[in-house]
Amino acid sequence: MQKSSLKFTYKVFCLLLIFLIIFSFGKLKLSEANLMSVKEFVGDTPITLTFKDKTKNNGIVFLAHGFAGSTSFMRPIAVALAEAGFLTVRFDFLGHGRHSQPYSGDITTITGATQKFVNQTNEVISYYLAKYEHSFSMIIGHSMASDIIIRSALSDTRVNSAVAISAYTDALKSDRPKNVLILNGQWEPQLREKSLEILKSIGIKNPEEGKIYGSLNDNTIRKVEVIKNADHVGVLYSIRTQKELLDWINLLNRDKQLFVGNNIGKWTGILFFSIFFLVIFLIKFLDQNISGKYRLRYIRFFSINILACALSPLILYYFKINFVEFPAHNHLINQMILISIILSFSIPSAQIRELAKSFDFRLFAILFILFCILFGSILDSYVSSFLLTGIRVPIFFCCLLGTVPLMVLMQLYYDNYSNGWIVGNIFKLFLIISLSTSILLEISQLFIVGYAIILFLAFALIFGFLANMISRKYNNTLSVGLANGITLAWTFSTALPLYVN
Repeated sequence: MQKSSLKFTYKVFCLLLIFLIIFSFGKLKLSEANLMSVKEFVGDTPITLTFKDKTKNNGIVFLAHGFAGSTSFMRPIAVALAEAGFLTVRFDFLGHGRHSQPYSGDITTITGATQKFVNQTNEVISYYLAKYEHSFSMIIGHSMASDIIIRSALSDTRVNSAVAISAYTDALKSDRPKNVLILNGQWEPQLREKSLEILKSIGIKNPEEGKIYGSLNDNTIRKVEVIKNADHVGVLYSIRTQKELLDWINLLNRDKQLFVGNNIGKWTGILFFSIFFLVIFLIKFLDQNISGKYRLRYIRFFSINILACALSPLILYYFKINFVEFPAHNHLINQMILISIILSFSIPSAQIRELAKSFDFRLFAILFILFCILFGSILDSYVSSFLLTGIRVPIFFCCLLGTVPLMVLMQLYYDNYSNGWIVGNIFKLFLIISLSTSILLEISQLFIVGYAIILFLAFALIFGFLANMISRKYNNTLSVGLANGITLAWTFSTALPLYVN
């Protein structure tokens, strides 16, 4: 009786989640129902135009994403401004998103990667300002791009305003670029402090957030504003950011454009996590597949993991196999392969032979479609690039050499220890420590691996969690481990920036 009541509750939750999936998906589509989006190229730079009518617009707004981002991050702002009648132009920087070419040079120096990004931005601006008639133009940049767009607007007087979101730049002048707005999230205390320091550096005494400085008559307005309840990423999805931007444009143009905000961030989150929890509840209806397990020894686990954690960064400091031309990706592949080889000595050979016998292609295919296609499509459209294209395809296949054995081994740990979830998470900790050690040894080459660690943690929280729940029901280590390995390779190959020396 109690079991049937519980099943009924699960069914109710499943129906509710299905409703939320359909409703949130409809809301996302409705947010752009009056708009058109067109993809094209300026040179090698992938462009996304969003507009109501690109030949009759209230002006052109350029949007530049931050480091390790893509045009998807800027989508909510682009949609809000397009609804107000502006032609919005989003583009991927070198090495980011859909861009086929890597970036090079030190990103922290003006003469390095920064100058290449500025040149790329100038090329995009010049192309569209020459192509379309416009009475107003503005450029918006987030995080890393906040500095790039200020430098770009300094040299182009056709740009009527520059907006730096989550800003850090030392390029701002008292009279150039024209009309600068700085927006920071409420939960970005360091950047908020930095923004006030920027105003001090151009001669403004005791600057305050929310106060306008300078004159509209000579295009020297300067303002720092805070977006409530927003962090470094959330500031891009906040409807308050959209409202602040349109208020700023209305101030500059002495106009009153109608504000039509969107909640793309909210509906994306609801869609994504509704699918996530629906999978969790559907797993409850699966029959338990009980099979024999090997019980691995804890002493062997800790000794071999400590060895792999300590040894792999030291070996790779002196010797690497060149799989791909991109240092961060190449190091990740090498380190995952090396760790997998070392860890394989902790697994009984009989257990490794048994893996292939239990492989279930149907389970693997379902997980691949769920992780890479369904979740991947949502991430690619509304969060960050998650589509394999161009040069990222061979990177993906090379990443498989490391991610597949590593994830199969991790799944073995989860499935063959009495406290598998603790052991699995300790294994992840060892992996993160090992990668962090590699970064410290070669920080100028491998700083991007730090972002790979963040991606791995996100992967573990979402995909790894669901995979382990399914594995507990099916007891199919190879099918789950293989799906995880392919998903992790997909994540690293699509989301990590492409960098060359």
